[in-house]
Amino acid sequence: MKPSSSLTLLCTAAVATIIHGQPHLPLPPSIIVGYQSWSECDDNVYTAVENGVNVVIWFAVGMGVDPATNNTAYIGGGPNLTCVDEKISKLNSMGFDRSKIKHLVSVGGWDSGHPDTQFSADEYYAAWLIFNQPLSNNPNELLFDGFDWDLEGNDDLQSPINYYTKECLVLMAEFSNVLHNNGFIVSMAPPESYLDLQTTEFSKFVNLTYPDDDWNIDPAFSYHGRNNYAYVLAKYPDAIDFISFQLYETKSHADYNTTILGTNQATYLHGYLSRLLTEGISVDFTTDEDFNDMGVVKMDLEDKIVVGLIQNGGKGGPITAANSSIAYTQLQKDGFGEFPIRGFMYWCIADNADAMLAHDLNEFLKIV
Repeated sequence: MKPSSSLTLLCTAAVATIIHGQPHLPLPPSIIVGYQSWSECDDNVYTAVENGVNVVIWFAVGMGVDPATNNTAYIGGGPNLTCVDEKISKLNSMGFDRSKIKHLVSVGGWDSGHPDTQFSADEYYAAWLIFNQPLSNNPNELLFDGFDWDLEGNDDLQSPINYYTKECLVLMAEFSNVLHNNGFIVSMAPPESYLDLQTTEFSKFVNLTYPDDDWNIDPAFSYHGRNNYAYVLAKYPDAIDFISFQLYETKSHADYNTTILGTNQATYLHGYLSRLLTEGISVDFTTDEDFNDMGVVKMDLEDKIVVGLIQNGGKGGPITAANSSIAYTQLQKDGFGEFPIRGFMYWCIADNADAMLAHDLNEFLKIV
């Protein structure tokens, strides 16, 4: 996602009531995921939902030390929760209740810190139950149906944020599993290189290059990863409900193939998705000192694949909505079923206030 100037963890003055939410209604077979921008909470969400967005991801919290106690886990920051409450309540009154729309909250974003790993998954779950409060007009309905991972890197190539520690990845996996076991939706939005079909290599660094993509630039773009999100999925595959592959990662394979190499966008996307559906993603952990006992893991992504686009003036990029439709229809003709992939995602609602991208995706996904 796009960088933020800062991410502040805010402490609420009131003592929050902890409630355990009931298991949420399942995701629909086809989804359009719309990300809010940094701390965004405005009426654009109504237009997005009316045009087909059925998963709204509010952006973005942090996971760290509670500033009120200095010794307990804390989840906070992101959009104003009073405003989020108002928008969700209004959507409910418009006929877009939880049977139709899911609301998740994301952690991370570019240049944002990784979770403080001194706390366990169970401790963060306790913090989650404090953060994720009921709607003001419905004590039985929590604000958020689930949680989204969007941890990324940092502009400073030497930043420690460009390395995912063993403890960070283990926490991501364990917290995902705890949330899943308690009925919450869990998603992730890896930049293309963080869960990469084109290599089996694994690395915890995200300040790497794509050695085979020649953009003819010097220095080479050095902010790629190497399947660093794969550990979470390999450890608890059932805990992740959907994966939004950010094909719009800067200098992505998708961008390289459709611009530098001139491959037709629909042709490229069809081939990419066909491989994901038939082959999954295989990752070799044997070269990693922390996870080498996992060996080579093949991950079946059949019901989890969401294509991540950037709004690009409402057209979609690096693949347009029109070309996405062609690729999607071809997958149906190929025998991958009525819903060959889970859906599409875009960044972001604020940059596409008229929701034209959602509208065009809805034309063939038929959400509304």
